[in-house]
Amino acid sequence: MGRRKARTSITIPEGLLADLDRRARDEGRTRSDMVCEAITSYFAGEKERLLAEAYSEMARESAELSGE
Repeated sequence: MGRRKARTSITIPEGLLADLDRRARDEGRTRSDMVCEAITSYFAGEKERLLAEAYSEMARESAELSGE
């Protein structure tokens, strides 16, 4: 990723950790890489959702203003 990294500690259910470790091993990646990708994907999805809501609101307001 090219960014400075910081160490953190999180608590997750054991089953989820086992799934994460299994997937990371199968893909030849680190646990940290998998978690970073998941968080990045989550934030990107949130941004897309918020933009879609804003566009929908703008379309609704535009339709109201035009008398539709």
